[in-house]
Amino acid sequence: MEIEPSRGIGVNSHSRRAFSLGRLQSEIAACRLCSSMNPWRQFESDAYGTRCTGYLLVGEAPGYKSWEQRRRFTGPAGMLIRRALFQVAHPHYRDLEDLFYMTDVVKCHPASGNQSISNRSPRRCEVQACVGYLSQEIHVLRPSVIVTFGKTAAAAVGRVSLSSKDRVAHRPSYNVLSFPHPSPRNQLTIRKHYASMKAFEAALSKTFCQLIARLDARATHA
Repeated sequence: MEIEPSRGIGVNSHSRRAFSLGRLQSEIAACRLCSSMNPWRQFESDAYGTRCTGYLLVGEAPGYKSWEQRRRFTGPAGMLIRRALFQVAHPHYRDLEDLFYMTDVVKCHPASGNQSISNRSPRRCEVQACVGYLSQEIHVLRPSVIVTFGKTAAAAVGRVSLSSKDRVAHRPSYNVLSFPHPSPRNQLTIRKHYASMKAFEAALSKTFCQLIARLDARATHA
């Protein structure tokens, strides 16, 4: 998939929006709306990555292992995504935190109970309760590219995009690149679109390489 050129987030924009983004992160951390999410396992602010590139990565919800390690995308599926970026071998963009501001549609780890360490898919009511936060994140960050993993993430970003189009009466100013969620239970779905898991990983690497090339070109002409 080719990526159209767009503006991204500049240094001045970064400084102007830092306070608003920090306030939004605090609001998310204080949210206790969904009793089904008790004990409300969320990421802290240092797990969001960077806002400077203009790239937003959206997952479905925090996995328990990633939440426990206080670092996004460190479960089996997340490590495939991280490996795809690492294989680009760029000196400045080795980790997802270097390339993306990272978030999830549902901000808390969906568990089956207080002591549960297993993962489950977020419920529709939980998505509905959280999607407003995603809309605010997109509004504050104004990304040039949004990369989604999983149907829940793609659908939520699509809803936000439609809302934005209705509100400002023109097409949203970001491109959306949607990928299947690379969890082990989703491999059959992935193989409907890619020859193998290796081919899927290679497609991710190619996308990351294109995104990095845009940043390098921007830096050259700055």
